[in-house]
Amino acid sequence: MGRQLSASECAVLKQCIKAWLISMNLEEELPNNITALNFGLFEPYGIELIGAKEYDADDADWACEEDFVPNERECPGIDFYEDVEWEEFLDSIVKILNELTIELKHLSLLQVERITTGFCDGDLVVIR
Repeated sequence: MGRQLSASECAVLKQCIKAWLISMNLEEELPNNITALNFGLFEPYGIELIGAKEYDADDADWACEEDFVPNERECPGIDFYEDVEWEEFLDSIVKILNELTIELKHLSLLQVERITTGFCDGDLVVIR
């Protein structure tokens, strides 16, 4: 059985994702036709970003359309959570992304209609 993330681990994870988003925002230009972003999760735990021209609430396969792929697709530094349950990791990412979409609302990278997250073989969680 896995463990839960500590408050300090969540803070480190949030800072890692925040720095990645800020760096991408400085180095990348999101095409105007991108309407949705998906923060895809995978095991061993990591997170990657893709953008799509179309979002379909009834078909999660929209997130397989990689119309925008940043140069730094994967968030660096997320490699120390192997003993955490996948549900706990997902819940932590959802909470962090909810916070960051508010804290970083000025970033042009986040100026899309829809933002989701989830594991590639599971359901997507709508952040916005």
